[in-house]
Amino acid sequence: MESLGDALARRAEDEGFSGVVRVDRGGQTEVAQAFGLAERAFRAANTLTTQFGTASGCKAFTALTVVALVDEGRLSLSTTARSLLGDSLPEIDDRVTVEHLLAHRSGIGDYLDEEADFDPTDYVMPVPVHQLATTESYVSALEGYPTKFAPGERFSYNNSGYVVLALLAERVTGTPFPTLVAEKVCGPAAMDHGIPAR
Repeated sequence: MESLGDALARRAEDEGFSGVVRVDRGGQTEVAQAFGLAERAFRAANTLTTQFGTASGCKAFTALTVVALVDEGRLSLSTTARSLLGDSLPEIDDRVTVEHLLAHRSGIGDYLDEEADFDPTDYVMPVPVHQLATTESYVSALEGYPTKFAPGERFSYNNSGYVVLALLAERVTGTPFPTLVAEKVCGPAAMDHGIPAR
């Protein structure tokens, strides 16, 4: 009978899969294997410690963290962004709530507006990304984008809204957002592999 590891390796080869698979059961790692390339241009192989850029896949972690704070009563869906932003980001309508931000219905301007007409090769960030090491540092990247529509009027996918949610979570708790994600999402889900001890 073929082992799980061998079956995964065969399937990864057949499908051209590039990534990492780890299967834990009962607190024990049954399989941990890396396949394919982490960086095709340099032919760099994936390893068990490769850090993958997941882009908007992380919005789920932001939403779960914010909803955990709602569950704890530290935020509510009706909490306005303005109540925690104070004078920061004055372009954000005073009526925008946590619920609007979660549902992409806030109408706030977006630093990466997917409805805008830009070339995929354009550098659209208003500041160099190496300057965005903390959630608070994103404030400068979010400034100056006018409101697109009134809160709740319609859906418009919005990257800035999720940065604002992280900022609100930090401001209401006084805790850095990566720590909140670790405490509210990763820890309870036993997704603690590779998370540094605090």
